[in-house]
Amino acid sequence: MAKDIYQKPIDISHNSNLNNNTPNVAQPSIGRAIRELPGQYFKVLTRPSVNRFVEEKGKARWGIIWIQLMSLAIIDAILQSVSLLISPNNVNSLTGVNNISPSMLQSITIITVVLLQLVLTPVSFLAAGGILYLIARVFGGRGTFLKQIYTTLLFGVPLVILSYLLLLIPATSSWLPYLPHLYSLVLFVLSLIAVHQLSRGKAIAVILIPISILLVLVLVGTIILTVNVQH
Repeated sequence: MAKDIYQKPIDISHNSNLNNNTPNVAQPSIGRAIRELPGQYFKVLTRPSVNRFVEEKGKARWGIIWIQLMSLAIIDAILQSVSLLISPNNVNSLTGVNNISPSMLQSITIITVVLLQLVLTPVSFLAAGGILYLIARVFGGRGTFLKQIYTTLLFGVPLVILSYLLLLIPATSSWLPYLPHLYSLVLFVLSLIAVHQLSRGKAIAVILIPISILLVLVLVGTIILTVNVQH
């Protein structure tokens, strides 16, 4: 699969399948679009390629995007709550809450996590997508924000859910849940090529630039914090 993941090179200047001016495929009803999602997830995750995302991007519309975002937020909130119930020690270790009973503290924490997940999941997904979209445009991307978000959700939703499921496995929560995100980077490169008609190198750069900036900020913050603690 790794050998064929990019398939043959695509001439983006003449290939009509990648041209964003071509008509979209016939839009199915919302009900049918929801029923088709599991199959789309499976195909994207198990047989990824640029052409796969080219085929899928024509189905993009905001209705199905919002359904996926809110469903993901609800599922994440449930899995996070289960994780807190499985490992109550993580809640009880909080400092400054000696006057609150452990059961009350756990209930407050779970309610807070659920509310944050419901709000932050769609907001963070759209915000991160917006930043990557702007970088893609700087590199000459021709696609729309709608199609970028839609194709990203086709692998983002199942891989984020998988990550939260792996979080429930004892003794591996510090590293195992992050593995699906590594695979998502590969799929995101393919989706950027399909949506924005970018070269492979530019698509990789679109992803690496914000990651590099974030790592630098974390490093600088860590250094500043360490210096302040020592003094």
